[in-house]
This record gives sequence, structure tokens and C-alpha cells, in this order.
Amino acid sequence: MKRSRLKIDIVSDVVCPWCAIGYKKLSEAMTQMNEKVSFMVNWKPYELHPEIPADGFDKKEYYKIKFGESAGSNDRFNFISNEGKKVGIDFNFKKSKNLPNTLLAHRLLWLCRSKNIQDIVAEALFYAYFTEGRDIGDQDELIEIALENGFNREEIRKFFQSNIGHDEVLREENRAREMNIFSVPTYIFNKKYLLVGGQEPDTFVAYMKKVIEVEANNSKNLNA
Repeated sequence: MKRSRLKIDIVSDVVCPWCAIGYKKLSEAMTQMNEKVSFMVNWKPYELHPEIPADGFDKKEYYKIKFGESAGSNDRFNFISNEGKKVGIDFNFKKSKNLPNTLLAHRLLWLCRSKNIQDIVAEALFYAYFTEGRDIGDQDELIEIALENGFNREEIRKFFQSNIGHDEVLREENRAREMNIFSVPTYIFNKKYLLVGGQEPDTFVAYMKKVIEVEANNSKNLNA
């Protein structure tokens, strides 16, 4: 039996915990459908905090500015941590003190697309930030993460010394806004069907089956 094809663009930010959780659930859904569907996944950039300076900003202070004094409450983070545990993610929110600017991390993910290792490096960035508390806005830290995932030191050093990928990342972010995407994670199936938020695996499966069905019917109508 011929497998259906499905392209999935994941619009996300590497400091978004729901993006990390959502990818785990999407992965489970894809595993369930793997025998019948061939998936092509691309990660697309979205900076939740583009105003953050290049060297980052004190996380506690930023949340206080954004959420007020309630930012000191652990309820929000405890809920996310519990959701993470369900999918095997160990969130350690207290370990990182700095909220990074994520443009460099998105440039790294953009580079990984040509090497077909976006999924691997995206999860490595999530783990580095949320579990290990590493500063993924720091160029040297990103170089180390790249080296841990198969990059050559000279190659990745030259990449970050250049502006390669900078304009491309910004263009992709603009395209997301043109599609009225203002929250992450957002999943784009076959470039036109949008699903917002970290859904449960069963929801992903049902949605993807519907997209495949609609696309198949559209194809039949065009060929009729």
C-alpha cells in the first residue's frame, strides 16, 4: 500500500515549554501513523521575546515586568513541569537565570534543515535550556551544542562569524505573522492547514487523518 505524504511545519521558539511538550506528543502521533504516512518535518522560527538584548535578560525580572508580582508564584511552572513529566521532559526552571534572545538558536536550526537534523538539534536545545539550564542565547554555548550533535568546529564557528541565515530567519518569522500566527507552537500541515497549541497525540492523529482525507478528495476532484 502506498504511503500518504504529509509535510509539517512546526512554528516554535526554543524557550517555549509548550513547544517542547507539543513536539513529544506530535512525535507519538507520527509513530502511530508511521506505517501509512511518510512525514517531512520542518522547524520554523518564532521569537517570543525579540526585544530581549543579545546577551539576554534576568529571567525573574522579566517575568515580574510581564506578569507582575504573580510571576513569583510557582503554580504556573509546577503545572508545566507536571505536563512535561508525562512526556519524559524534566523541566528545571530554577536552573537557568537568564532569558536568552533566541535569534542565534533559530539560525542554528535553520542551518540544521539542510543537514536533516532539525528534530535532533531542536530537542537538544530544549534539553539544554529547560533541563540543564544552559544559556542558549550564547554563541559559544550554541557552538558546543552543535558539536555535541555532529557539527565540525570550524564549520560552525565560521557560520556564527557570518550573517548566514539571519535574513532567512527573519523572513520566515514575517511569513508566520502574515499567516496570522501569533502564538506557539503552531503546526502547519501541507502549507495550509493550521493547528495551534500542544495537542494530545489522539488530537494530532485525528487532525492529520482529516488533512490526508481532504487532500485526497481534492486530488480526485482535480483529476475527475
